[in-house]
Amino acid sequence: MLRSVAVAASLALLAGCAADDSATTADDDSSDGTAPDRDPVESGVGIRASGCGLTDSLGSGVAVVEPGLVVTVAHTVAGSEAVTVVDVAGTEHDAAVIAFDPDADLAALSVPTLDAPPLEIGRVAAGEASTIRWQPDAGVTRADATITRRLGITIEDIFVEREVRRTGMELNADIVVGDSGGPVIDPMGAVVGIVYANSKSRPNIGFATDDEELRDLLASVDASAGDVDTRRCI
Repeated sequence: MLRSVAVAASLALLAGCAADDSATTADDDSSDGTAPDRDPVESGVGIRASGCGLTDSLGSGVAVVEPGLVVTVAHTVAGSEAVTVVDVAGTEHDAAVIAFDPDADLAALSVPTLDAPPLEIGRVAAGEASTIRWQPDAGVTRADATITRRLGITIEDIFVEREVRRTGMELNADIVVGDSGGPVIDPMGAVVGIVYANSKSRPNIGFATDDEELRDLLASVDASAGDVDTRRCI
């Protein structure tokens, strides 16, 4: 059972990465498993969204569940006219937004030409983890992280229009601009969350939505419906 006490926070967007601070309690679940056979970095991608100004919005993402399905943050693709996914080899692929949740700050993309190996969705547990990020000058890379606690967060949606509730986690990690949308990976190589923010006041603290929010997003995917409305630029 997730136990939390949350305070309201504002979502401040910063060139593809957000800043957030929330007060909560921890839920220190644990899990067993074996290390993955493949490097999860192969499943990481970059996100480039155009149509909201003179420069593209940049972020990170990850292939999950089935070939050609990518998850990222909603605030990177909001209001976009075109979305491009960049794989670990640097190859660019056209993408369609097929699910968009401004409350959880999550989006799903259909990328038919992407052959990155999809990762499974795991369960959040406090302890050792890693994040995967994409940067235009460095490509897809992996960084160490620690999941310090589970969170229940009261926050505004990405358009700062209303107060919403989302579940997630606090990370001890070096979260930088452009990391938003990158996955949190457990020691078994499964995705347990999606990075959306760094702390405005505490160094090396970041925040991610959890597997519950991610499962809800994926349950809403209807690939046959084509592009969904990503509303307005932010």
